[in-house]
Amino acid sequence: MNQPTLTSKPEPAENIAATLARVLPAAAIIYPTEPTPGDTIHVAVPHGYVLQNFDTESQCDNPRRAMALATFSDAASFLAYVKRHAIDSTAAWCSFDPQTFALSFTAVIDEHGPDAAGWRAHRAQFTPDMSAEWKAWKGKHATPMAQVAFAEFLQEHEDDITSDSQSMPTSLQMHAMATDFVANEERTLKSSVRLQSGGVRLTYVTDADKQTTETMQMFERFGIGIPVFHGGSAWAMTARLKYRTPGGKLSFFYELVRPDRTHAGAAAELIEQIRIGLGEVPMFMGACA
Repeated sequence: MNQPTLTSKPEPAENIAATLARVLPAAAIIYPTEPTPGDTIHVAVPHGYVLQNFDTESQCDNPRRAMALATFSDAASFLAYVKRHAIDSTAAWCSFDPQTFALSFTAVIDEHGPDAAGWRAHRAQFTPDMSAEWKAWKGKHATPMAQVAFAEFLQEHEDDITSDSQSMPTSLQMHAMATDFVANEERTLKSSVRLQSGGVRLTYVTDADKQTTETMQMFERFGIGIPVFHGGSAWAMTARLKYRTPGGKLSFFYELVRPDRTHAGAAAELIEQIRIGLGEVPMFMGACA
């Protein structure tokens, strides 16, 4: 009796996707075969493939490295932050333009070191702001003002007026002069005489019919003591007091004597303050992008 012939079960047909996956070229790492962190990895990618990166750093307890740009409004906060985060390679840069007096400080926490490159991604910046007093006096430098407007300006900033010698008027004397400016606003200036002792004697006509006159003395110069930078120390400056009579109308103004030298001196003082405050962290004059 013949035995039945056993036949093998046919393999299921391969679908198109499986066939393509088997025959088409696939991406593969060709160098190095066992990469370590920091290696340059060479990958062979077939034409038409799209590479995507999936970063799992957000799942870690801490970031892999610090990346920040911290900005500060005063020198003390800037120095405190740099000292808190400084490492061996930390360095600071000071950018100062002697023409425009633009001044800024940048500390690169992860700066390049002598033995290894740094990421330069963690930075602290401090750009000092000008003081309110400097903005006020520098803003009105050589700007003619009517008598009342000039008097109000002097009275508003009389705390800044200083007298470091007998040749300079006190703030009280400047206040009295400003009051005289207001009192003579509607009167006509008849004459002005420069005095040997300094200053100018102004003669006003108080009654045109009776030719009645009144005199007042305008100081030739006065002193102020103001900080250049916000929170900085005060600097002594001299201002020349002048007047004009365009169209017969009297106006006053002042001119600061060499404000550029005062600004440069205050900048040098702040630069040295930052340099000392950084301690062992070196500071270079210039910039490194």
